[in-house]
Amino acid sequence: MKTIYFIRHGKSSWENNLSDVDRPLNNRGITDAKHIGQKLLEKEIKFDAIYSSIANRAKSTAAIVVSQLGIDTKQILLSDKLYNFDSYKIVSFIREIPDDQKNVLIFGHNPAFTALINAYGSVQFDNLPTCGVVAIEFDIKNWQSLNNGITRFYLLPKLLGYNK
Repeated sequence: MKTIYFIRHGKSSWENNLSDVDRPLNNRGITDAKHIGQKLLEKEIKFDAIYSSIANRAKSTAAIVVSQLGIDTKQILLSDKLYNFDSYKIVSFIREIPDDQKNVLIFGHNPAFTALINAYGSVQFDNLPTCGVVAIEFDIKNWQSLNNGITRFYLLPKLLGYNK
């Protein structure tokens, strides 16, 4: 069994005239990431690897969440392959994950994440909101065999009572 925890980056700021990859989190994005990190901590999950898109908003979300989990932010592995909005390219990335990594946390972007969790999970989402988490468990021995899995849980800031 292998599990991926997909986390869409937190709400980002559009205030400055920055390129897409450089956009930072706004205050709500920072707050949501802290809350999501605290909720994940309660689940006592041991992650074998943590991957993030190179985009500033994804890296920042990853750093905040991982800090809440008590994990050194140096554990975050950045990949330009995750700075992508195409679910097929994300699937290619997943199929390259080393097989000894069973519980993997990935920070990335929509529309790729919504398409991926709908294609591979057992719960459908109209849209994975910012800082939303979806955990999908796969009955596979290696990532190359990625196929349909079961959505084990999801955490959405609004459903947790944040962002009212």
